[in-house]
Amino acid sequence: MSAKIIDESRYKKTTRREVEKKKKKINKKKYSTTKKKENDLKYKKEKLNRIKEDKKIREQLKKKNDGISNIKQIPKKKFKEEKKKIYIPKTFKIAIIVIVIIGIGFLSRKIVNFENMPILNVFSNNDKGVKLEKDYDLKMAISKLDTTDTLKTKNVILNELNLLADSRLLKITEDYKVEYVLASKVEKVSNKDYLLYYDGNVKKGYEYIKSAIDKINENKETNPYYNNIKNIKEINVENDYIKISLNDDDPYFIYRLDFPLYWEDKDSLYIVNSSDDSKINYLRQKSDLTLKNISLTNYSDTDDMVADFRNDKLDVFFTSSENVMQMIGRHDYNVKKYRDGENIFLLGNKESEIFKQKEVRKALVYSLNREDIIKEVNNKFYELIDLPFIYSNIKYKYDVYGAENELLSNSWKKVDGIYAKELDGVNRNLELNLLLNEEDEIKKSIAQKIKSMAKNVGIKIHLDIVNNEDFEIKLQNKEYDIILADVYVNQYPDIEFLKDYVNVDDKVKASFEKIYSSSTKEELEENISSLQDVMSEEIACIGICARNSNVVYQKYISGFKKLGYMNVFDEFTDIGRIEESKN
Repeated sequence: MSAKIIDESRYKKTTRREVEKKKKKINKKKYSTTKKKENDLKYKKEKLNRIKEDKKIREQLKKKNDGISNIKQIPKKKFKEEKKKIYIPKTFKIAIIVIVIIGIGFLSRKIVNFENMPILNVFSNNDKGVKLEKDYDLKMAISKLDTTDTLKTKNVILNELNLLADSRLLKITEDYKVEYVLASKVEKVSNKDYLLYYDGNVKKGYEYIKSAIDKINENKETNPYYNNIKNIKEINVENDYIKISLNDDDPYFIYRLDFPLYWEDKDSLYIVNSSDDSKINYLRQKSDLTLKNISLTNYSDTDDMVADFRNDKLDVFFTSSENVMQMIGRHDYNVKKYRDGENIFLLGNKESEIFKQKEVRKALVYSLNREDIIKEVNNKFYELIDLPFIYSNIKYKYDVYGAENELLSNSWKKVDGIYAKELDGVNRNLELNLLLNEEDEIKKSIAQKIKSMAKNVGIKIHLDIVNNEDFEIKLQNKEYDIILADVYVNQYPDIEFLKDYVNVDDKVKASFEKIYSSSTKEELEENISSLQDVMSEEIACIGICARNSNVVYQKYISGFKKLGYMNVFDEFTDIGRIEESKN
């Protein structure tokens, strides 16, 4: 019977190296055990010392407070200096980070939205349903007014106040519709002959109209309405209407009939009570009006104007100066914007081979972030404008990808960052010359932004900056592709003065011809609206910015709900001082 081996490894042969290795392992274990004992002993000694020190401190505090029982005693057991780490799940950490990022994004969007707030409604109090004081004297002011003479002033505010005090034949609404006031109807016989039907005694109406035309003609260019009547050849009473004949064709003449008749009647809201070089007063004619008196003071010193506003001596003032706004400082007030008619447009040379291509015009307008351009100029007194119609609601969009897609879909190919295409058998790079006057710093600044933005989508713009004399020569000779121009836009939809620039193709030309052939007021209104749509579709011109002015008024003043060009006082009966609550 053979013996059974219980543990084979016990009888295995081992080498000298293995024996030495085993010895080292045993020694290491002994060392670690010894070291652990030493550390434990050291820790016990430190703990004993801490306990003694705590006991000593408690005794000192007890002796110092001597019987005061409400002091906090140092706990007998002191926490270990090294606190246990709190475990936080990884998913919880990620959730916290996501929430923080969303919060920052939301806050950033709120800030951006505030910066990009529509400029026509900057700040305003909630004046819905407020009750206004009766018989209030509204005190308004403007700095450096050209004149208080109602026949000569070109100031938008004073002219509109004059329309409250004077009768008018008709008025123009925001969508270029005509509303009759003293005229009951206007018929177009031709672009040179119009028939005006007067609401009342026709002969008396003729005398009022003829007198107003004569007064405007006496002052000529100094009167803001001279352009309205300068084309009138003669005016006569015939049966039950007044016939007006013109020297030259004017399909828009019905709009020019919106001028003051410079006489006060029962339909006038106010009459001019007194006037001198620095002040003009208007007194109400109708008892149901809240405001008893309106005064407009002309300040030669803006410091005095702002001081009077801060001291509540003024209710309202008008300004287009950032410095004046800063002078107000810490004072509760409201601000709203109105357009004053000055604009900057990017116009093109319709004879330019490159600008003639619709996709180029479309890509160019898509490439321009005009909000950034306005910030570069002055975002406090400028807003976006797209077409040379002050009341147009059409808006061009900013779309970098859309710009490049427009070019690619029309066979343009990008080579070294610039698009190119064969036009009339010649390979042409997408390059445009922008003509500039070296003395115009604002337009030079705008041009640099346009150049940079267009480059991002593969359009190269060369800035041709020349002196005033060379600028005029190149302008006349059409030595440019595009140009930045000052365009004065008023409440009339007549853009004949821009026809050479905006008449870019047959579609636009046909829209102009429809206006010339309009036979009724309604047809004219419809064709003007159609012209706007076609100009937008064909990118006939690119608006950059419209200049604004501020209406600044006290927190206790209500009104100025609906502002635009020449309609600051459109809802005049809603303007006044808020009645204080008896409670």
